[in-house]
Amino acid sequence: MAAATIRRFYPDERVNVTLAANGDSDRVIQALRARGGTAGDEFWITDLSWSTTRTAEHLTNLIRNGARAYWIDHHRTAVGRADAPEFDVPFTGRLLSEEFSAARLTFNFLKTLAEERGQQARLEGFEEFFPFVAIADDHDRWVHRVPDSANWALAVQTLGGVESYREITRLAVPVMSRRLKIALDAGRKAMDKSLEIAHTTMVDRPLGNGLRIRSACCMGYSSEVAARLYEGQTRTVIALFDLRSLGVSLRRSTDCEVDLSALAQQFGGGGHAAAAGFAVIDAKRAPAERLAELLGERLERGA
Repeated sequence: MAAATIRRFYPDERVNVTLAANGDSDRVIQALRARGGTAGDEFWITDLSWSTTRTAEHLTNLIRNGARAYWIDHHRTAVGRADAPEFDVPFTGRLLSEEFSAARLTFNFLKTLAEERGQQARLEGFEEFFPFVAIADDHDRWVHRVPDSANWALAVQTLGGVESYREITRLAVPVMSRRLKIALDAGRKAMDKSLEIAHTTMVDRPLGNGLRIRSACCMGYSSEVAARLYEGQTRTVIALFDLRSLGVSLRRSTDCEVDLSALAQQFGGGGHAAAAGFAVIDAKRAPAERLAELLGERLERGA
């Protein structure tokens, strides 16, 4: 939605969109090149951070060669490391805050930019996009005060980032297109299947400090599945191994005060205090290793 917000702000400009996961951000950002060949190109990095100083050097070179670069993020792992060497870049504009989702931060930033430039005509058309931003912000921060925000999130997740971006940028009002409605129906079925997998693989482990880890496998839809798994639980951390993305998603019960972003950061990931994620080889290998153990025991007995 942050990308769609930028597209709506620049309706008459050429906007090239690349969607990337945090684990691939350094490679994607370092591959950025100015396409116009002259000063005036803009690079917007939203809802994303990176981990190497080489990326900072690349962004700095783009800016020195005449491009403008902006960075907007709401993840705690980015906000808390804002002064780290890998983020030492002379950005044209930067907004790091946990107050809102990346989509709403981007909208607020662009609205202020238009006001400062005196672009009233652009602002009038742009503000009509806010209902879309409000839907994304409501679900991303798990507020759920906007009707159907969870359905929009489910539809977007099922249809996929690029296709959802294309559909949303075509809409004048936040009413789902036929493709989004079809994706929503498919998403509900897929989410139920993912939840079923989670229930059949779930393992509870109480810890000596009073916390509980509830781990399970899922097939996508980790936020929705985790919300079901921590219902009625206290001081519980949910850890889901996503068989689709091969990543680990962390969530927590409402009374749990563990900073999951700090926990995920220890494994090379990041996120927010209440929702984070990471990917490690050990987690990817765990199902195969356990299967080898089970089969190995039978084979050694000659079964």
